[in-house]
Amino acid sequence: MARLETFADIADAVRAELDSVTSLAHVNTFHPNAFDWSQASTPNELAYLSTVAYGEPGHELQAVAYITKELAQLAEIERHVSTVMALIMGELHDLRDSINTGHELHNALSCFAAEEIQHANTFYRYVRALTGIEPRVHKALFDERLEVFRTDDHPYVKLVALCCSAYVGESVITIFEHRTDNLDPRRAHFFTRLLHTHGLDEARHVQIDHVAMKMIYPALTEAQQTRVRELLAQIEDLNRRLAQYFQEAMTQALAVDFITANPSAAVQLEITKTFSQRIFSDNGTLHTVDEILDAELRELIAGFAGVSRVHGTNTQLLSAAVPSVGGSAQ
Repeated sequence: MARLETFADIADAVRAELDSVTSLAHVNTFHPNAFDWSQASTPNELAYLSTVAYGEPGHELQAVAYITKELAQLAEIERHVSTVMALIMGELHDLRDSINTGHELHNALSCFAAEEIQHANTFYRYVRALTGIEPRVHKALFDERLEVFRTDDHPYVKLVALCCSAYVGESVITIFEHRTDNLDPRRAHFFTRLLHTHGLDEARHVQIDHVAMKMIYPALTEAQQTRVRELLAQIEDLNRRLAQYFQEAMTQALAVDFITANPSAAVQLEITKTFSQRIFSDNGTLHTVDEILDAELRELIAGFAGVSRVHGTNTQLLSAAVPSVGGSAQ
């Protein structure tokens, strides 16, 4: 995909969009202290987790193992995103261009990084509450995943690659957020409230991803765009290995098979693979996940989560209300 615009051409639009996206970051946000943790693993809550994962109660242990694997793995990835985001901000320090002027870019990336580290903190706390164990893996690949970004590439190349690496997972967990809201529209369950409140931050992160993908990426040179795809391929391969380590560790620690006959795991695998394969077209153009939905994928998502699209509009995101996270939604 040929370069159509320069950084100077897009700077005002990028800064305005980032300022808009983060305007309510101090209001609509996610913090572990906001939750009543005594509600996290009650028998009723565990039955609900079974319903979320398997469509019915009766699979509580398998559901706990599945959700533990997914959220512990996600916590590791979010911690990595936070670290790389800080690394990129350090490299942006002496970059004097029209995008990296004023407060907008630094503020957006700072919010993103701070929120991701709290997500990791909260998800680890949640899975500890569910299992009573420390859901860690010996080979978390943190150094290897960080090393991918220790290159002499332009910081915007790294930023776009990082956003793309986070984007598919953010889109998948957004679908699970829609599923829990559909199953539990009053948000009476802890897990629904956890995903919904996480989604307040995640919606902003997705919009920042979209800025990187749809505005900054096209302004890169063809060689830089190629490097984005190369860095992304490396980090995705390492994240797949990380997922396998967590699956093996949780299977052994909890002595249960939580993948076989798990409908949520099957849907998750399908949408993850499809999103990863389709966000880049053959000519290198980057697409949002809603742009690549065909009738079959839309039907799969609608049947699973009760929605016809993955992400909402900016207006919907910015007007989202903070729920009552300690108890039932008011």
